[in-house]
Amino acid sequence: METRDLQTFLAVAASGSITKAADMLGRSQPAVTRTVQDLEAELGFELLHRAGRRVQLSEEGVAFEEEARRLLMSFTELATRAKMIAAGKGRILQIATTAAIGNGLLPAAMAELKDAELPHETHIGHFLASTVAQEVRSGRAEIGFSSLPLDTQGLAVLRLYSAPVVVALNEGDALAEFDVVPLSAFADRRLATILNPLRFQSHITRTLASRGIETGAVIRTNTAYSALLIANKTGAAAIIDPVTAYGLNLPGVVIRPIELAVPFYWGVLVAQKRPLRPVPQALIEAVEAVAERSIAGFNKLDPSTADQLVTGPGSSMHYGTEA
Repeated sequence: METRDLQTFLAVAASGSITKAADMLGRSQPAVTRTVQDLEAELGFELLHRAGRRVQLSEEGVAFEEEARRLLMSFTELATRAKMIAAGKGRILQIATTAAIGNGLLPAAMAELKDAELPHETHIGHFLASTVAQEVRSGRAEIGFSSLPLDTQGLAVLRLYSAPVVVALNEGDALAEFDVVPLSAFADRRLATILNPLRFQSHITRTLASRGIETGAVIRTNTAYSALLIANKTGAAAIIDPVTAYGLNLPGVVIRPIELAVPFYWGVLVAQKRPLRPVPQALIEAVEAVAERSIAGFNKLDPSTADQLVTGPGSSMHYGTEA
């Protein structure tokens, strides 16, 4: 299997057509067809199904497409790194992060670093928390910023933080008058929150139910940034993580603590026994400084306690979002 095989398959997957893929690649249609057939023979499963003049990915093809993209990206990055090393520009800084930290803290932290502290090139990838751990463990990322889970085999938790979950409101909302929004204020109110019900939202939902408080319609999304926009445009009360809420500082939105103090946990991951360079170390310090300055209720915790933060539906501990 060669990179050209993967490029051919991805061109077919993207275009949905052998003919269009051939045009994109500057190859003949029979050559593209033969490459895909040879790849299928080598893999031992079908990648494509024909649907008239178009082709569709098989179930196995969908799964393989993701791996093929990842593999090609690795080859591309390897070539880029080699050129930079040859030019005396050093290593690329590879960062894996959840969207909350990537949007809420990293841009401000990088702005604080001096030009001398920044590498010639930095790559920032936004992933689910579980994928952040995989990226760091595999070596594709030198450092990871993630919400729970953090206690992953082969990784070390360098820093651990918490801050209370908050509610984001349109600036004209009557609830913005509260210094701390009581749970009773959510009765019959439209809410916006994170899609995954097994995380901090489940604790708030259970508490509302135990007090006999029924909310209005609920809008769930998979990113806290989307929940912020929904709060701004629709007037829904968005219950989200404090990193996104305070870090983005979206115009027209105010942030308030809620009566129920539910901690949101996040931290910094690196591979065990892999020395940390000065560049990512400086970035960690900058991220922590920005968080301490901007997030209400920010706490620095003992990183060795990360494995004690249980992330199950019945746990009394609370959870990070995938946002």
